[in-house]
Amino acid sequence: MGNRMSLLNRMLLPLAPRLACRREAWRMLARSAYTAEDGSPRSAGWERTNRTGEATNQAGRDVIRARARDLERNSDVMEAILGAMERNVVGTGFVLQAKTEDESLNERIETNWRDWCSLHSCEITERWTLNELIALCVRRRMVDGGVLLLLAVQDGRLRLQLLEVDELDTSITVCGKNRVYGGVEVDEYRRPVAYHIKVYDIWGAWLRTERYPAEGVIDLPYLTRPSQVREISPAAATLPRVDDLNELIDAAIEKERVLAHLSVAVEKEQGTLTGSPFYGRGLPGAEPDASKSEQTATELLQQGSITYLKPGEKVATISQAGTSSVVDQTLRTTQRLAGSGLGLSYEAVARDMSQVNYSSARQGLLEDQRTYRMQQQYIIDHLLDVIYPLWLDLEALSGRLTLPGYFDAPERYRAHVWVTAGWEWIDPQKEANANKIALETNQTTLQSICAGKGRDWREVLQQRAREEQLAEELGLTRAEITQTILYEDEEGEENESKP
Repeated sequence: MGNRMSLLNRMLLPLAPRLACRREAWRMLARSAYTAEDGSPRSAGWERTNRTGEATNQAGRDVIRARARDLERNSDVMEAILGAMERNVVGTGFVLQAKTEDESLNERIETNWRDWCSLHSCEITERWTLNELIALCVRRRMVDGGVLLLLAVQDGRLRLQLLEVDELDTSITVCGKNRVYGGVEVDEYRRPVAYHIKVYDIWGAWLRTERYPAEGVIDLPYLTRPSQVREISPAAATLPRVDDLNELIDAAIEKERVLAHLSVAVEKEQGTLTGSPFYGRGLPGAEPDASKSEQTATELLQQGSITYLKPGEKVATISQAGTSSVVDQTLRTTQRLAGSGLGLSYEAVARDMSQVNYSSARQGLLEDQRTYRMQQQYIIDHLLDVIYPLWLDLEALSGRLTLPGYFDAPERYRAHVWVTAGWEWIDPQKEANANKIALETNQTTLQSICAGKGRDWREVLQQRAREEQLAEELGLTRAEITQTILYEDEEGEENESKP
C-alpha cells in the first residue's frame, strides 16, 4: 500500500501512521473511476462544465474567426492548407450531367447550365464564375466557419450574392415567439426560419437590419454539435500550432540573420594608459582631449575594411550557437498536426515527399481523398442541389428551355448527377489494370471510372468514336496509332534530356 500512497502520506507515515492511513483511505474513496474526471491539482484548469454548443461557441467565435483570418493573410502554412482544399475539392469545377430520358434535351440543359455558370451570369456582382464562387465558399468555411448566399432573381435569371457571417446582426435575441442566436432566427425545433442581416449605406455605416426568410438564404455553417446554430471555424484547434510555428520560423530566420554578421568586441589590457583608472580624468599622463568621459564606442565593420587597434587592445569574436537542430523536426511535426487537425496528411500540406514510399504515399492519398470527397458531397447537398431546381424553374418559366409538362412532373426533368474533380494515381499502370478488371467483371461502370477522374463518360465515348472513325479513314490500325504515340513520347523525352 505504501508504494501506491501519495507522496504526502508516505512522508507522514513514519511520524503518524494512523493519520497517514486514514488520509490514504479517504483518498482512495474519493479517487475518480476515470482519469479523465480527475479533480486533483494535476487537472486544474481543465474544463469541467457542460454547456450547449451555441453557448460554448458564442463567447469565442469572433476571436477565433479574427485569428484564423490573420493566419490566412500572414501564414504560408495556413495558406498551404487552404490551397490544398481548394485545389482538390473544387479543382476544375463541378460538371452537371442531366439524366432525363431525352439525350438531346440533356445536352440543351447542360449547355444552358454552362452559360449560367459563366462570369457575368450566376453571381450578382459578376466577379466570379460558379466554380470560383464554390472555391470561395470552401475557403470561407475553413477559415470563418461558414458563409451565406442570398438568392435573388434579376432579369428573369437566378443570381447569387455572397455574404460573410460578420453581416449577421448579433444584437437581436428575440423575434416574436422565436429565439435569435447570433442573427439566426430559429423555431421551437431549433430550425432556422430567418436571417437578420445588416444593411449598410454607401459609406459603410450600418443603417438597419433586414429580416430574410430562410427560403431565400443558403447557409453553409460548419457544425459539430446538434445544439449549434451558428458556425465555428474548423481550424480552431489548429490555430495555436500554426501561430507557434510562425514564431518558431521567424525566430530561426532572425537567428541566422544575426549569425550572418561578424560581431567583435575590443578588450583593453589592464595597466596600459587607456586602461589606467586615471585615464580620461585630466590628470598627468592623460591625453589632451581626455577631459571628456570616455564612452563605449560601437563601430560598423564593412566588407574589406582594415582596422588598426590601439596599443593594449585585442579583438574577441562574439559567436552564437547555430540554429537548434530540433527546428526542422519541430517544423515537420507541427505541420503534420496542423494538417491532420483538418483531415489532411503532412505531404498534402507541406508538399514534401522526401519521407514516403509508394505504399505510404498511396495510403496518404486515399485518406486525403476521403476528406476531399466529404467536402465535395457537402457542396453538392447544401449548395448545388439547392440552386439547380430553382435555376431549372426559371429556365422553364422564361422559355429558355422548352420543357413540356414541367410543372406537372418536374422530377423527371430534374434528374441529374454532378461530376467532381478527380485525381490521378501514383502508378497509372496499376490503376488502369485494376479499372479494366473491375469493368470486365461488372464491379464498376464507365461512368464511375470517368467520374473519378473528373470526366464525362459520354464525352469520352464520343471522342473515342471520332478518333476511331478518323483512324479508319486514314487506314491506321490501333497498334500503329499506339506505336506512333509511344515513339513521339520517347522522342520528346530524348530531346528534353539533351543539353
